[in-house]
Amino acid sequence: MIDDWFEADEGELSPPHTTLVDIVRDSARTWPECPPAATAVLVFPPDEDEDEEERPPRDAYDAAWDEAFAAGQAVLTLITELRHRDQKLVVMTLGATVAGDRLFCSERNSSTYHPEASTVIEPLDVTGSPEELGRIAADWFEEIVSRSMVELDRKPWPRSFVAKGTPLPRGHRWVRNP
Repeated sequence: MIDDWFEADEGELSPPHTTLVDIVRDSARTWPECPPAATAVLVFPPDEDEDEEERPPRDAYDAAWDEAFAAGQAVLTLITELRHRDQKLVVMTLGATVAGDRLFCSERNSSTYHPEASTVIEPLDVTGSPEELGRIAADWFEEIVSRSMVELDRKPWPRSFVAKGTPLPRGHRWVRNP
């Protein structure tokens, strides 16, 4: 049973990762409609058996993973699932990945947790200290988790975000954070 946001096993996180997770965890306690069970911590240690063959990275995200692993550092991903109020269905998965001193925040595939292209969520790629990255990740998650979400009546898709305080559009119903 998960009893805290972004719960991790004792000793699983490095000191910089612990600092970052603690900052995001403290912020998560105030997020609307985001219970502890909707969050997860994934730690990917460098694989010592991995083939050291040089391969061109597909993008900055992959390159950051390769650099972290080459330096013997684990890669950390924090996951938050936005759930439908009535049906408890996951409507969107968000992720913040830390590889070395880089933070990548984006919508994620709900099965693989790999970044997905999105038209409503602006991805983020920044560098900084664990404290800075923790604050940036917490702010990024909070801004998205706090958004109101609506859907057309009796149609499960498409869902869309509306600005907080916006009146309910005609023919729609609230899904999250009315």
